[in-house]
Amino acid sequence: MEILSPSAEHTIDLGRKIGRLAQAGQFICLDGPLGTGKTQLVRGLAAGCGVADLTVVCSPTYVMLNIYPADTATPQAHTLYHLDAYRIQSAEDFQAIGFDELLDQDGIIVLEWASKVPQLLPPDRLSITGQWAGENSRRWQLLASGGRSAALLNSLGS
Repeated sequence: MEILSPSAEHTIDLGRKIGRLAQAGQFICLDGPLGTGKTQLVRGLAAGCGVADLTVVCSPTYVMLNIYPADTATPQAHTLYHLDAYRIQSAEDFQAIGFDELLDQDGIIVLEWASKVPQLLPPDRLSITGQWAGENSRRWQLLASGGRSAALLNSLGS
């Protein structure tokens, strides 16, 4: 699926829709050049997952992992685990912070720069790649691998 986003607000809204549709355990891979709006998309995902304070959503480039707890009063709320592989040296860096344990959580996992660690990616994942499409526009390619991710993508397209 390809989605053209004409603005940062549209990108956030796209993330919000995906976050609302995502089920516990969903793994989302984000890729694309610097400045394409990956963190804006995550901000929307956080909103859709029920994270109350979106001002805390930022790129975890220097810390590798940010955890955004959902407001438990929100129906279908999920904690969002936001990882970033931009500065890691090897997949072992993620193993050291408990990456395998994250896969067993009931939250939503988002990994920016996922293409840097293909050996860590689970078989069922939603891959989203952003590209510049103009000064404020972005083109998002969404590809599902696995049943859970295909169902999410089908729901998004409906």
